[in-house]
Amino acid sequence: MNDQIYVGHPFYFPTQVVMVDDDPDFLDGVSLMLDSNLSYCLYQSATEALDYVNSAHQQVNLLQRCYSNYKTGHQDSDSLSHVDISKLHEEIFNPARFKTSSTVVVDYSMPEMNGLEFLMSLENPFIRKVLLTGQADMELAIKAFNKQLIHQFIDKHDPKLKQMLNSTITSFQDQYFRSSFKLITDPIIANNHDSFLTDNKFRDIFEEILLKTKCVEYYMIDTPHSGFLLADSAGKRRCLLIFREAVLKEHADSLSVIGAPDKLVQDVRKGELIPAYEFQSENLGPDHPCLKNWQKYYHPGIKIESKVNYYATILAGDDLPQAYQGNIIPYRDFMESNSLNREILH
Repeated sequence: MNDQIYVGHPFYFPTQVVMVDDDPDFLDGVSLMLDSNLSYCLYQSATEALDYVNSAHQQVNLLQRCYSNYKTGHQDSDSLSHVDISKLHEEIFNPARFKTSSTVVVDYSMPEMNGLEFLMSLENPFIRKVLLTGQADMELAIKAFNKQLIHQFIDKHDPKLKQMLNSTITSFQDQYFRSSFKLITDPIIANNHDSFLTDNKFRDIFEEILLKTKCVEYYMIDTPHSGFLLADSAGKRRCLLIFREAVLKEHADSLSVIGAPDKLVQDVRKGELIPAYEFQSENLGPDHPCLKNWQKYYHPGIKIESKVNYYATILAGDDLPQAYQGNIIPYRDFMESNSLNREILH
């Protein structure tokens, strides 16, 4: 039995892979091996590729917007970190988010600079670095890997090149989020803001929901309750609201005290109905709109059984809170409008 704790991402969106090789024929061939839903750029020129990658990572300003650190004393360790979860979802309105380079795959032997020189010139320390080699460069690549100068090396002539490239890229995109945004993830986990991020059973159900909704990007939210804003490749958005079982029972008790309909009280207590509004900030009474028209404000619940049971519901369409509406550039449109990423840039 695997009891390893999996820490989920507070947010995720598709990132870009940059491939650099001075041989256009190889780039043409390798582009046909990559997954069709992957965003990538192909460069013959190492200099131009370096300029692109070093400028692309500056487009995402999540840390500046959401993370703050306060000094609480004279020692270096006397500090307090804070993450404003209410601002995480604003990244969905950033049209440049999909240009974030998470992985760079570069050939070692190139005329302008070799692959190691290229990778050592990357300004973003969290980009995953893959070195493509021939047999003559293999010993050098092994030494670079052992010295942790690169994260992976792949033989260009390996018969399993397609499989190795795609599996490596998938893994490294996940690792990029795990390492580059630790300043956001760690305080959330440390403050136990949402324990579902470290709940393996919740993770399994969450992945099923992502597949069912064809979600390609998501962002943690805290309004109207803890959960996630989900978006598919066409930009259709949904809210996944997540409640602990104890919170729902407390809410059911409160509904009972104020004389809410018995069916509503019982269904909330059993987790069959989930509130889709900020009930904890409302002064609820029998005449409150959310109770008089409760069929509109309570939605079917999904039970997630774990050490701590959770209940979830999904909001979409007109039920989606206003804060999560608005024009965005969805991943599908980004891929269509950036057709140059399918061509070799010189």
